[in-house]
Order: sequence, then C-alpha cells, then structure tokens
Amino acid sequence: MRRRPFFFPLVLPVLLFIALVAAAAWLFDARATTVVFVVRHAEVEAGNDPDPPLSVEGRERAAHLATMLSKARPVRGLDAIFASEFRRAHQTVTPLSETLALPVNVVPSATWADLAKRITREHRGEYVLVAGNPNNVPQLVHALSGETVTVAEDDYSTMFVVFVPQVSKTKVVSLKY
Repeated sequence: MRRRPFFFPLVLPVLLFIALVAAAAWLFDARATTVVFVVRHAEVEAGNDPDPPLSVEGRERAAHLATMLSKARPVRGLDAIFASEFRRAHQTVTPLSETLALPVNVVPSATWADLAKRITREHRGEYVLVAGNPNNVPQLVHALSGETVTVAEDDYSTMFVVFVPQVSKTKVVSLKY
C-alpha cells in the first residue's frame, strides 16, 4: 500500500482558501460604489456677457462648496473634478480644485452626453464632482441613475449626490448647500 505524502491533506484546504480570497476580492471590487456630486454653477454677475463670471455671492458659494467637499471622504477627498467649458462652471470648482490639487477636466458641450459613461468606466469606486448648467445637470443625473430631476433657473444651491453601485440600484439624494 502506497502512502500519500504528508503535505497532500493540506493542498485542498489551501486551494479552497485561495479560491475564497479571490472570490471575496472580486466581489469587493464589483461592489465598489461611485459617488458623483452634480451641481449647477454658482451665481453669476448680471449683464449681457454670454459667459459671465461668478458674482460675489457665487464666489462665496464656490468657497463653501470647496470647504464642504474637501472633506467628502477622509484622507483622499475627491478623485476627479469635471466642469462644462463655460467660465462660470470652471470658477465654481476652482477653489476645490486648488484645495485638493486636482485638475479640472473640461467637458465640451459636444461630449457631455458621454460623461456618465466616462465617469462610471474611468472612475469606478471614486468620488467625482461635476459642475454644469440647468440643462446638462438633469441630463447627467438621468444618464447616471435613470431618475428625472429639474433645476430651476434661480436655483444655485441644489446638489445631487448620485450613488452608482456596481451591483444594486443607483440612488440619488438632493441636498442644499
């Protein structure tokens, strides 16, 4: 009768443990939730300028946004910042961009429709801020979540927080800031 080596009974449990760890790692990665903060640009100066700068109130709101979102996640803060090509959107996110030393990714109007796909593909499991206007903010929230939201012409204080998990249903929370 042939004897099995001593290590043979250990092989099966070790292989099962490795498979369990690999499955747990895959499941953890698959459950990563992307968090997207979507805001309209802050208040702008009155006038006839087609791309007006932020007003004093708008600059204060942008500073408040920076204070609020710089602590959105302990240690790392946000992972990416996007803004429409307009000066007002860029100025809205600039204080936060400077605080976190993150570049502002400018999204031209022609590519705005693809932004939801880009965020979920390139920033899975990350925290992302997007600043747009009353037209494209609802479009982005809908593309990310399927939910319909509106932004009134005089509403500069609403922030939509879209939670995009890999496994379960997307959720949208509306906040005032």
